[in-house]
Amino acid sequence: MSAREKGRRIAVWGLTGLTLFLALGLCWAILDLWREGQALRQADPAAVIYSPEAVRTRARWLAPLLALWLAALAAALCLGKRKRRQSAAPRPGAPTAPAPEAKGLRRLRLVMLAAALALIVLGVLNGGLRDVLVKAVNLCTECIGLG
Repeated sequence: MSAREKGRRIAVWGLTGLTLFLALGLCWAILDLWREGQALRQADPAAVIYSPEAVRTRARWLAPLLALWLAALAAALCLGKRKRRQSAAPRPGAPTAPAPEAKGLRRLRLVMLAAALALIVLGVLNGGLRDVLVKAVNLCTECIGLG
């Protein structure tokens, strides 16, 4: 096994571990926020439970973990398998070079990905994150019968 392949495996396993840890951290933060919200609701039924400040305090420690996760994702993508160059005479049955349509499709996918990321960032900056969080919490608590 080459050094590149070892590095790729380490990056993939690290990314897997960080993904699981990030998911558990998010679940813990949501449950903690819900528990505090239930205590506030018992004290005052009209209280604002899920404020941006409450979410920020729980998500503050997740920001460095998210940055680490993004770095591991970039490393795993950079160390990904590359296609080997074919010799001048291709073997019978060997795959051929991608068609020009496939290259255009790849560009379209990259443009769509960039547009999606830009719209997500604009939605977060516009305050849509709080709306989505409140709707998600309400849906989850109503669906499993907690609210």
